[in-house]
Amino acid sequence: MKKILLISALLLAPLTSFAEDNIGVAAKGGQPEYLFMEKVSRDMAASTTKMISDALAIGRLVIFAQMPKIGDPKLADKGFGADVFADQWQTALEAQLIDITPRQQQILDKLVWAGKLSMDINQDRINTKGVKYKHFLPAKWARETGLFFNAKTGIYSKQPSVNYRHPSNAPDALEKKVLSGLVKDGEKAKATGEFTQMGKQAVYRYFDPVKLMQPCLACHGTPKGELDMLGYEKDGMKEGDVVGMISVAIAIEE
Repeated sequence: MKKILLISALLLAPLTSFAEDNIGVAAKGGQPEYLFMEKVSRDMAASTTKMISDALAIGRLVIFAQMPKIGDPKLADKGFGADVFADQWQTALEAQLIDITPRQQQILDKLVWAGKLSMDINQDRINTKGVKYKHFLPAKWARETGLFFNAKTGIYSKQPSVNYRHPSNAPDALEKKVLSGLVKDGEKAKATGEFTQMGKQAVYRYFDPVKLMQPCLACHGTPKGELDMLGYEKDGMKEGDVVGMISVAIAIEE
């Protein structure tokens, strides 16, 4: 009987190992699903993707300025609701929108809607009293805003990072190639873009480097390998280093 059980265990072991090794891996073949409801002409593509990227970057800064208040465990209502945020965001955006076209304004209005929605659904989190870190950062806002914006328009936005902390920030093949170049350029890194394909759709993809600011060094600075407040290992970077980028893709009208 013992011999039979031993043989059975040996036969089953490889099957168990095989199953575990093949759980939680990307499906082979196929292509990501893209449906771009909003499209622009080729001559509007670069300026439109830049507008979206700049708006997301500025929205991140507006939230960043409020982080001391958001992280104050003594405060409940922070007075930083969706409308207050949107007013500050749009005021900060004004200088970027001097030459905006009516078509681009329609797209921006949908981005603002998405940004306000993210702020609105995070109000209970932001206003939680007695907790310093609310798991709400500018990058979280931009990630959620991008998802809502994508759901409404199909326009793709993402924050690929050198050492990403959220799975959605893992760079695709093109993003990895571009980000590698931006990292090499360091403080001299500049935004870039190109016409390409996403699935069967012709698109313009825009990549804007995100460079570390001094307050970001608490998580991404030195000493490399030391755990930050979230338990991640610090990256050992310095102010001005490229930590990631904002990636935007918009469909081109054929």
